[in-house]
Amino acid sequence: MQYLWTNTDFEHPTTIKDIIAHLESQGITATRKTVANDIEDLRSAGIEVDCQRSTQNRYYIDTRHFELPEVKLLVDAVQSARFITTKKSRALIKKLSAFISRYQGD
Repeated sequence: MQYLWTNTDFEHPTTIKDIIAHLESQGITATRKTVANDIEDLRSAGIEVDCQRSTQNRYYIDTRHFELPEVKLLVDAVQSARFITTKKSRALIKKLSAFISRYQGD
């Protein structure tokens, strides 16, 4: 779930092969079937994992707590608030970027 949340969005889907490689880098052994079952479990839990069907299906988190335009609006508000220090502003922006994929956060 964390890998999908951090590394995927509509424009940056991932394959089961990529997920398995990430899990192996974390010391976790997985098979295609277990990852596919885990994706179905996430869907059953209410997390919207969408799939772009092709020869190698590509998965991504579809709906998030905040959409990209909402996060941009909040970041603009934080940056323009004169009563927030630069250090605190950066910390808040980093927290806000956790609501979107790392690609959108950049």
